[in-house]
Amino acid sequence: MAIIKEFMGDAEEVGSLSLVEKYHLGVSSATIRNEMVKLMQLGLLEQTHSSSGRLPTDQALRLYVSEMLGRNVINPLMSIEIRQGIFRDRFSKDIVIKSVLHILSKETDSVVFLILDEDIRYYGLANLLSFDEFQSIEKIRSIVNILEDEVFLKNITEKYSGSGVSLLIGGESGVGTLQDCAMAFTKIPFWGRDTGYVGVLGSKRMDYSKVIPALKEVKSSLESSMSGWR
Repeated sequence: MAIIKEFMGDAEEVGSLSLVEKYHLGVSSATIRNEMVKLMQLGLLEQTHSSSGRLPTDQALRLYVSEMLGRNVINPLMSIEIRQGIFRDRFSKDIVIKSVLHILSKETDSVVFLILDEDIRYYGLANLLSFDEFQSIEKIRSIVNILEDEVFLKNITEKYSGSGVSLLIGGESGVGTLQDCAMAFTKIPFWGRDTGYVGVLGSKRMDYSKVIPALKEVKSSLESSMSGWR
């Protein structure tokens, strides 16, 4: 857990010595390295160079998210903002779309996208620039290409969509350019029989404790607000 905590705060690889010094674990750095080797064998840590520290794998992050979501609930203020914003704007399709995009982008510090038929809207691309792993213009360009590829986004959301919020971490998407990213999305009702998807695309270090509950709240709020239109 300490390694994941360090990784979530900084994308740099985590070394045994820094863990001993920072967390006062009461064991030597050699003991920590031995434990790291065991975790690597279990597929929970990876090492890019023989002399470097370790990083949590996508599998480790998946376990972390599963454990974390079991004890986290949405911030009441965030819930109120989402519900009031959607209810207030429910009579205008374009305004409610903008409201969802802006609220989620602000709350998740990530890019938010919304798919309605062949129309894709997204907002918050500048949020990614606060993460060290997205300082490369090539990485930002690849993400923009994905956001503007209506075929890819529609296919991946339909393929992995479940009854609640679906989450793809790093290589789970099968797309190399998303290796440093995580994508969470959910199916939503929208006017009459139309349905769509709203999702968040950002760093693997995104705050899952905000992202997942926020998407659930958006889905629930849209279901309530759109019930009279169905």
